[in-house]
Amino acid sequence: MFAIAARTADRLHGRTARTIGAGIAATILMLTSAAIGEEVPARPQARTSFPGPSTTGVPLDWKPATTYTRTVRISKRGAVLEDVRLVNADLIIAADDVTVRRVEIQGGHILNETNGKCNNGLLLEDVSLVRAPGQTTTDADAPAVATGGYIARRVKIDGLPEGFRVGGRSRGCAAVRIEDSYVKVTSPEMCRDWHGDGIQGYDGAALTVRNVTLHMVEVGTCGGTAPFFYPHSQGNESVEIDGLLVQGGGAPFRLGTPGSVLGLRIVQGSWGYRPIDVRCSAVNGWDAQIVTIDASNQQATIVRTQPCNTDGGS
Repeated sequence: MFAIAARTADRLHGRTARTIGAGIAATILMLTSAAIGEEVPARPQARTSFPGPSTTGVPLDWKPATTYTRTVRISKRGAVLEDVRLVNADLIIAADDVTVRRVEIQGGHILNETNGKCNNGLLLEDVSLVRAPGQTTTDADAPAVATGGYIARRVKIDGLPEGFRVGGRSRGCAAVRIEDSYVKVTSPEMCRDWHGDGIQGYDGAALTVRNVTLHMVEVGTCGGTAPFFYPHSQGNESVEIDGLLVQGGGAPFRLGTPGSVLGLRIVQGSWGYRPIDVRCSAVNGWDAQIVTIDASNQQATIVRTQPCNTDGGS
């Protein structure tokens, strides 16, 4: 019996020695790599700040090269539209692989689905969609950006009743990626039955959201749906979220599709009924916190962790 115990102890001591040796070797390798100039990967850190109106859209000192007061239609594949302002006019994307960069749209929308065809490969960078001077918004206004197969990077949507729409999957619209962007949707002046959202999926393909702020402002009795709304009952595919700040609405974050949710931050006390409405059984990764923020969208304090504890998402 003592011999067996001794052999067991030897095996344990040997395994411990090998573990310690491996740890020392890894440390030496890391120090050596740093010494010869190789980049040592840093541990990921929780995001505490998010995009705002001053860090998205056209640059603060930007001036348009051209201003249009009529609808602009892009029908050449691979075309690039830059440094343009549209006033009370829409931008229609009627070709694949179009780039829209440093464009301001006052009182209009961007649509990349024409004649039942989704024109995929649309890239939006440093684009602002805001209200036009004197514009009266209604609950029938179209989404600021639609429909699918696009990448939105540093896009600002501010003061409109609808934000991003993700849809058209059954008509060939590809996946959507929204990153480093800011959306503030606001109750329309003409409000009878508003269903506003910051991001809404309806027949939407796979959606990726990275480092995005969604803020819903409800005025009086004119209530919208949610800052983030990707339900299970409207033909949506999946989501991958890494860094999302939501504020406002009955439930600021509503999700019913499969996917991963990391870095979700919900502003304390901003909801009407509950912080989340999620089909948690479909979620394969979850990290959410209730937080307070300052005027610059900097996270001020963590109030508590928000578990995934609902079975909704409709």
